[in-house]
Amino acid sequence: MPSSYRTALVVMRTFLGIVHLSNGLPKLFGLHDVTIGLWRTFLINRDDALNIQTGNTGSSPGFIHDFGNLVIANWGAFQWLLTVGELAVGLGLLLGVLGGLTAIGGFLIAFSTFIFPLGAGTWTFDYLFEPALFVALAIAPPLPGLDSRLPWGRSSSG
Repeated sequence: MPSSYRTALVVMRTFLGIVHLSNGLPKLFGLHDVTIGLWRTFLINRDDALNIQTGNTGSSPGFIHDFGNLVIANWGAFQWLLTVGELAVGLGLLLGVLGGLTAIGGFLIAFSTFIFPLGAGTWTFDYLFEPALFVALAIAPPLPGLDSRLPWGRSSSG
């Protein structure tokens, strides 16, 4: 694969890693409001994620509604699965560890973010870009990262 395409994929992988790590950290530490100088923003912590899930589930149809209710009823476990999943995907992407598995895990998280709001009466087409990027990473040839230096790693040359 030409190096410019590999570079673009590594940049995309790094960006997605930052996104997932910055989504997982507020859930781990319970952060919400962030102020850096004049810049102020908020992050989605576990309570916010539950509120979003509850809102989306309430107006979702069929199986999505039923699965959403299962998630809400078992939020004690799902909040930590989500937190660990986002942290693992974020770190895996940033470090280039277990590339294919990390891309599949990221796809599952991103795709659920796309699917749950569908019945809520909002079109979340922008959320579809992230699962598509994870598919590209999952089928991409090996990229530079720690995988190539570990016993199970595939060579990223080529």
